[in-house]
Amino acid sequence: MDEEEAKTAYGGITDLLRKVGLDWVVEQVKESNYLGKTVITKADASEFIDDQVAGQRRGRRQMQDFVTTQPFSNIERLNLLLDAIDRVMALPQFAIDALKILEAKSVTFVSEREGDDGHSLNSDSGEQQEAGRRRLRELRQQAGVTAA
Repeated sequence: MDEEEAKTAYGGITDLLRKVGLDWVVEQVKESNYLGKTVITKADASEFIDDQVAGQRRGRRQMQDFVTTQPFSNIERLNLLLDAIDRVMALPQFAIDALKILEAKSVTFVSEREGDDGHSLNSDSGEQQEAGRRRLRELRQQAGVTAA
């Protein structure tokens, strides 16, 4: 997958996530993308030091490591998004495992908020989640990216 295909795939997946109510996942990934990746670069330290304050003479180069950020490539951005989806999809598996430990078929959480009917966890929803995980693995293979 090249950079342009990764950009298109990223846009399509973010649109889909927004449609199904997972805006918060998209926003968190966007924030990570905005911050960029941390890299260490070598630079002439004398460019960043005020000679009069530091008491150093001009002309002597001091190459030092500096921490900075760089933008993610489109492929890296897509990989971040797929990693986030992978983590969200692991949450239902955690719930299913908890039900097994509790030896229960379902658990219903009742909300005290008016108009909120609560939320139920059912042990038989594992097939749908496994199908979703398979589809995510297929997307990763098509995109040529690996799981974190």
